Amino acid sequence: MQPTLSGEYLLSKVEMASRRIMGDDPAHGWPHVVRVMHNAELIVYNEGVEVDWVVLRVSIYLHDTGRFISGEGHHVAKSVSYATNLLEKLGVPKDFIGAVTHAIEAHSYSYGVRPSTIEAMVLSDADKLDALGAIGIARVFHHGCLNNRSFEDSVSHMVEKLLELPSKMILGYSRRLAEERVSIIRAFIEQYRREIMQ
Repeated sequence: MQPTLSGEYLLSKVEMASRRIMGDDPAHGWPHVVRVMHNAELIVYNEGVEVDWVVLRVSIYLHDTGRFISGEGHHVAKSVSYATNLLEKLGVPKDFIGAVTHAIEAHSYSYGVRPSTIEAMVLSDADKLDALGAIGIARVFHHGCLNNRSFEDSVSHMVEKLLELPSKMILGYSRRLAEERVSIIRAFIEQYRREIMQ
C-alpha cells in the first residue's frame, strides 16, 4: 500500500503542512506530534510489530490538525477532512488515504472508532501515552490556564480521564508503560491533596 510518489517526498510535504497548521502549542501542536512519534517508535520496537512506517508517520503528523481548524464538530472529523484533502492534492492512492484516515479516526476513544490496523493501534496508544506522566501533568495545567480552568478542575480531569487511560491501551508494551506513567499522576494528585489540606 505504498503511495505513487516516494515515501520520503510525501513525508516531507505532510510534515511541512502539519508544522504550518499546528504551530508550537506544547499540548496539542507540533511538540505533541514529536512526542507521539517517539512513543510510536518505542511501541513498535518493544512490541516487535511490523508497521507501514509511511502510513503511521503520516497519520501521526495529521491526527490532531483538526484542533487548529475553526468551526463546529469533533476535532477528529476535522482532522480526517484536512488529511483527505491534503493527500488527494498530493496524488496519494485511495487505499493509502483510507489507512491514514482510519488511524486518525481511531486514535481518540471519545470518537468511538475501534482501531483495526496495527498502525491505528500504535497511534492510539502513542497518543494516549503523551497524556500520562510528567508531560501529561504539564499538558493538563497548560490547557487549564488557556481555558481559565481552576487547579481543582484540572486535578478532577486527571482523576476522571487520565487515570483511566491505562485500561484503554491496546498493546502490551503500551499498557506497561502507561501503568508506569500513571503512577506519577497518582503521586502528584496525592501530594496536591495533602498540601491543600495542610
